[in-house]
Amino acid sequence: RPSANKLITKLEEHVMAKKLRILGILLTVIFGLGLLWWLFGPKQPSVVRLPPGAPAHIPSTEAGAETPVSVRTFKAARTTFSDTLPTTGTVRGQVEVPLKFEVNGVVKEIYFREGELIEKGEVVAKLNDKEAKLRIAYARSKLDGARAQAKQAAKRLEIHERLFRLGAIIRVKLEEVRAEFEQAEAGEETARRELDLAKAELDKTVLKAPVSAVVGTRDAEPGEFVTQQKTICLLADVASVFVELGIIERDIEKIQLGQSVKITVDAFPGVELTGSIEQMTPIIEGKSRTLTAKVKVVNETGALLPGMFARAEITVFEEEDALIVPTTALQDLDGDGAFEAIYVVEDDLTSRVRNIQLGYLATDYAQILDGLIDEEQVVVEAYGSLKDGSPVHLIETEEAGVQRQEPEIGSVGGQR
Repeated sequence: RPSANKLITKLEEHVMAKKLRILGILLTVIFGLGLLWWLFGPKQPSVVRLPPGAPAHIPSTEAGAETPVSVRTFKAARTTFSDTLPTTGTVRGQVEVPLKFEVNGVVKEIYFREGELIEKGEVVAKLNDKEAKLRIAYARSKLDGARAQAKQAAKRLEIHERLFRLGAIIRVKLEEVRAEFEQAEAGEETARRELDLAKAELDKTVLKAPVSAVVGTRDAEPGEFVTQQKTICLLADVASVFVELGIIERDIEKIQLGQSVKITVDAFPGVELTGSIEQMTPIIEGKSRTLTAKVKVVNETGALLPGMFARAEITVFEEEDALIVPTTALQDLDGDGAFEAIYVVEDDLTSRVRNIQLGYLATDYAQILDGLIDEEQVVVEAYGSLKDGSPVHLIETEEAGVQRQEPEIGSVGGQR
């Protein structure tokens, strides 16, 4: 029995090896046939890939004719053309007054909070006035003494004048008494002036608002020693405000006095205020390399507060009935860096080079002064090499303020 099992096992191994050899031969034959087919079999036609958005079918042409170039066009139209320059800035009061004490001292009291409206003449803050009051008391007592001396000197002068008339004293004695009287009067006047000065010093310990305005930032606290150079607060008149805008160097030539400006602030989304440029500083800031333009904005409700961050759009160009085309249509055919031509599509679906006179050039659109008429189709995008007289195939057309639409077959304008 063991011998029979071994015989059976050998037979099975022999059969398996034979099957593997047959399988290897079949795979080799299949691979060889595939390689021969790839090398010598019929070739598939090459696939032409169209650019994104191009039509799947290009109209057939006659033998030897030039293949039409697929293009997108824009129908030239007259409209109100404007260009704006976006920028940012800060709201400032039309009149901003930094309040400072005229004397040094310790702050006793501050009577305001930031953002409050304060009327002209109201007390903003006070200094400790103890020393000033002592000076007034000293000056008053000194004045009282001077008055007493002047009164005594006047009585002596009156007596000596009577004696002189009776011949009891000589003129020299009378003049001496008169001089003493005049000196006493001068002393009284000096004491009076010293009292007035002490009172003025006391008045300087009280800080009052010179104008009706909104109180800005508060830069001092009670108990703090302040000097004449220390700003206690900033008063800002907000009936009309200025928005200070930073204009970078490359845009300076676009800015002029009187230009209209739209202002928005983050605190009031959706609210748009208008103003005009009233001032421009003649100096460019050293670090930021910007010029400051001040825009006056009427602030009747007082919504704009000094220090607010503002966004602005300056209208740098505006003209009614301007003929415009997209800037993508402009061509620099001679390579001199200036746009001097465009391609237009004629009624026979051929492109023609048109020399133009360019007006104002914005980022997206350009004004055409000469060389183009209304309703002409201007090429803004071409999927191929375009030249004068090239046949074209319209993919879609666009009008100013109108969405692009698919053209009808055989229609130059794409609409009927």
